[in-house]
Amino acid sequence: MKVNHVNLTVTDAQAARHFFEKYFGLNSMEGTTDTATHVGLQDENGFVLTLMQGKPDSEIKYPPTFHIGFLHQGEERTHKLYEQLKNDGFDVKPPGFYRGNEFYFYTPFGFTVQVS
Repeated sequence: MKVNHVNLTVTDAQAARHFFEKYFGLNSMEGTTDTATHVGLQDENGFVLTLMQGKPDSEIKYPPTFHIGFLHQGEERTHKLYEQLKNDGFDVKPPGFYRGNEFYFYTPFGFTVQVS
């Protein structure tokens, strides 16, 4: 079997769409309905990420260890992304060397992102 997509519930689907487009190069999928509360994104390898907005008064909680991971080719790209996130106001610790050059940061959407 092949993974078809991953769906994340977020507090603001459009803000999350802009986040994934700006920092991770995902693009809106052709042929999908991009509404205020539902977004389909895809990367150049065919990975699909759907974002669904939670109900206005609901609290969205992911388990503490939940994260979504992205691979970057090379140390330079990882450091460039780190600097961009830091300069844009994200609370990001410098890349470490646990399993190569990686870092984690908490997003305003309720989950953690790993970049390696």
